[in-house]
Order: sequence, then structure tokens, then C-alpha cells
Amino acid sequence: EESRVNFAKPAREVDELLAQLGAQRLMPIGFGDDQDVDQYHTGFGEWSSQLYSRLGVDKADAVADGDDGPVKPDEVLKCETNQLRGTLRASLDDVTTGQVPFVDSKLIKHHGSYQQDDRDLREERQKLGIENAFSFMIRVRLPGGFCTAEQWLAMHELADTYANGTMKITTR
Repeated sequence: EESRVNFAKPAREVDELLAQLGAQRLMPIGFGDDQDVDQYHTGFGEWSSQLYSRLGVDKADAVADGDDGPVKPDEVLKCETNQLRGTLRASLDDVTTGQVPFVDSKLIKHHGSYQQDDRDLREERQKLGIENAFSFMIRVRLPGGFCTAEQWLAMHELADTYANGTMKITTR
């Protein structure tokens, strides 16, 4: 019972405060239920569709403008992307661009990689009207910061074979 009393308590308190201050509610407040079979996903999907409609935001228009829509939490992303596969294969095979779409850029983080653009070239490339120079970083865990000669040579070979031969070493 205590968990029921405290469920979304901060959100409910903010909602009450806004009502006391005279805020106009756009639509009924929505709460997810992680005890449902699909957790909160169906309830949130229905609620967010109503909200977008109320705000005059058409999902089809957003996609047509190149927008991936609202940023989704990682847990939703995991559920909607076929065990973190998403469209990664098609995105990585696309030779017309040097980047992957936003949703896939979030996915690759779960695979130990991330996409970044070369900050040193960003301004020049923007002036030329061409996309940023993207690269992908791959994280390698080196316990204690040490690796064997064999491990170093394997990483070097991967960098030469599948990338531009560059290896950067950083600490977290």
C-alpha cells in the first residue's frame, strides 16, 4: 500500500501545485502501469497520441521533415528494436551518408560504440553545405589500463582493416 501512496508522488504534487496556481490542463494526466503485460507502453502510446493531436503535432509531418519524433527512453527503444537490432544493418550499409539516423545512433551505444563528428572540420563542412565528417568510436575495456601485445596488435589490425587506422586512447 505504501508504494501505491508514493507512486508518481512528485508528479502528482507538481500537478496539484500547477492547478492551485491556475494552470489550464491540456488533457487528463496519465500514469503508466508497469504491472501491465506490456508495462506502460500501450498506455503511454495512447496518451502521447492524444497529446500530439491536442498540440496539433502530426507524426507523419514530423517524419517527413526528417525528425525522428520524440526521444524515447532507452527501455522503450530496447523493446521496439528487435533486441537492439533496429535498422542498424541497413544504416551501416548505406553508402550515401557517413552517419546513422538518430535512433540507430542511440542503439549503437548498447553495442559499445558511438557516432561522433570531427569538431575540427565541422565549421568548414557546414560552409561547404556538406554533412559533417562522422566516425565511430568503439569502446574497449582494458582492466587496469593494460593490454597484452597480442591484444594491441588485434586492435591495430581492426583499426587498419575496418577504419582509418587511427586508435585513440582515453580514460573515463
